[in-house]
Amino acid sequence: MTAKYKVNKKQMIDIVEAYRQRSYVEEMDLMGKLGGTVGILEALNVDPDVGISSSSLDERTAVFGTHHKEPATGDTFCSMVAAALDDFMLKLLIVCATFSIVVDMSFAASDPDPTKLQTAWIEGFAIFVAVAIVSLVSAWSDYQKQTQFLEQQKLEELSKKVSYNFKILIVFVF
Repeated sequence: MTAKYKVNKKQMIDIVEAYRQRSYVEEMDLMGKLGGTVGILEALNVDPDVGISSSSLDERTAVFGTHHKEPATGDTFCSMVAAALDDFMLKLLIVCATFSIVVDMSFAASDPDPTKLQTAWIEGFAIFVAVAIVSLVSAWSDYQKQTQFLEQQKLEELSKKVSYNFKILIVFVF
């Protein structure tokens, strides 16, 4: 806490966290300890009619920090494929395909007709291909949705609504 501000960054974070995790009105209790809305405005040296002056921005940033959030990162395509393969039915199909190949190849090996050994693996392999197609298409769809969401979120972060001199302004941050 500096002499100019009667509240510190941790107290402000505690109020926000109490609001996020509240079950009743915990943040209101914390705000009440600081004198309510009027008390917080006074503690932060904010005029409720005018707002803050631009000359105090550097000092406020030094005391309270910035509102900068790290950009969200998405999952990799490979992790999405692994998540798609985590489905119970796909796991069951993989086990069945393996079982099919092993059983068909073992019966074809004991068969005197050599052409059966050359084609015994096809049914199990077809199941593997079907599982691969399903998991890759599902992962690609999820990846595309995630990419669109992250782009939309980035655009949202570029513009902020700010109240300044009795006006609500939209500020673009580059």
